[in-house]
Parts: sequence; structure tokens; C-alpha cells
Amino acid sequence: MSQSTNIEWTDATWNPTRGCSRVSEGCRNCYAERIAARFSQGFGDSHKEQGTFAGYAIQTESGPRWTGKVELIESKLLEPLHWKKPRRVFVNSMSDLFHENLPVEAIDRIFAVMALTPNITYQVLTKRAGRMREYLQLTQSCAVPKGSWADLLPLPNVWLGVSVENQPTADERIPELLRTPAALRFVSYEPALADVDFTRWLACDGHLARTFGNEFLDWGIIGGESGPGARPFDLNWARNTIRQFKAAGVPLFVKQVGSHVIQDGERRIKADKKGGDMHEWPHDIRVREFPTVRT
Repeated sequence: MSQSTNIEWTDATWNPTRGCSRVSEGCRNCYAERIAARFSQGFGDSHKEQGTFAGYAIQTESGPRWTGKVELIESKLLEPLHWKKPRRVFVNSMSDLFHENLPVEAIDRIFAVMALTPNITYQVLTKRAGRMREYLQLTQSCAVPKGSWADLLPLPNVWLGVSVENQPTADERIPELLRTPAALRFVSYEPALADVDFTRWLACDGHLARTFGNEFLDWGIIGGESGPGARPFDLNWARNTIRQFKAAGVPLFVKQVGSHVIQDGERRIKADKKGGDMHEWPHDIRVREFPTVRT
């Protein structure tokens, strides 16, 4: 079964791989790393859970750390074949599908399952934008035999996105995303750690831009950091992002304002620990829009 989730922009999660490693500041307080280390040390609710995460992360004097072990979980791979109802599914909420330690053959098998389940909309996020581009460009061109699922690329039910946390990571990852074959491209600006200018990747007339071979973002998500050690999230970052996406006519989803909210230079107190209750937000940032897949 897919796992229900409190991630506001999706309906469920599917985790066919386990393991990861840090690549940038956005990874510093990774919730998946904390969970994997906790379960690996025997604090899970069952021996089954402990075994599922064993070896992927450890507890150190500096806190939880990934070990770099990444692999396909065979028992999870075919789960989507049993789902009957259409839904949006976040792929690998606990890992990264394009991690450098995950073999190409494993990625192939995951994409094959997604191709076999067109009733499911898959949302794939990565911080390894370069590997994602290389994999999909090569697969689409010549890497697998004709007559396979690769003939269907870009898969219309697979949304591809990159996670960014500041301007340098946006400058590095978004151009790679826009060069990647995809039915829909999106950015997750979470945890937002600094203001970001997205305007160069947003088109005021997306249809016209694509007619001339240019690619732009189709959707955006923004969220503040939550959990232990959460870093500040300035509501003006949300306002600036909303302004940019609205001007381009691109849908945006404000997910949460995080655990440490700054409003008008002062910390703002709220009841929801992760800041996901939009009724606690100022009215002008209550924006939760979904994209329409282009055909």
C-alpha cells in the first residue's frame, strides 16, 4: 500500500529506495536522515521497521548521518501495480531517486513501474539534477531497446522536480531540470533558507515560449524548515515568490511556514509546530495551487 502522508501537496508516498547522503545546506536537518538513524539504532516500533532502515544512517556525536548506502527495496517496487484509485504520489520521500550510489538498473525498474501505472501521477524530487538530466536524455535517445517503456518518454504521468534552498542551489539545479525531458517540471523551494529570484525560469506566456523551443517551470512549492534546529523562514520570501509566480501565471503551492517564522523582522508564534495550518498565516500568503499537465 502507498503510505498516507501529511505532506500537503501530495496524496501519498512511495519509497522504492532507501538511503541518501548530504549534498548542500538544505540537507542539514533532514527528517529522513533522523528517522533512518533512529530506526537503525533500534528505536523503531517493530523489528520489521528497524530492519528496513538498518545500515542507511547512524547516530554520531554530531547527530544523525547517512552512511551512503543506497539501494532498491524489492518489497516496495511493485506496490503501485495494486493501486486502483488515481492519486498524486511523492516518489522517494525518504531518499533520492537519482542518488549517485543507486544503479541505473534500479532507476530503470522504477520508471518501468511508473510507465505501467498511468492512472497514478508521480511527483519526483531530486537534488541531483545533473544525474536526472543525463539519465533521461540518454534513456530517451538510445540506452534501452526499442519497444520498451522508454519509447513513452517523457512519461505523461511523471512530474520531475528539483529541491532548492537558496540562490546558488537554484542557479545550479533549475537549468539542469529545464534541460530534462519531462511532461511537467517543478521546483520545491524547501527548506527556504534565503530569498530566491526565479524570474529567469518563469515565462509570462509558457505556451508561446515552448512553441519556440524554450522551457520554463510549470509549478512551484515553497516551505519553511520545521523540526529540531529549524532555521528562520521570512514571510517576505514567500511574498516575493508568490509575486514572481503570479506575474508569470505559474501555479504555486505554499506548503508551510516552518517552525521559526519571521514576520516584519520579528519571530511569530503559532500553534502548528511546522507551520502547515494556513489559517494561521497572513491572508496574502494563503496560496495553494496545482498545475495542469500540458498535452
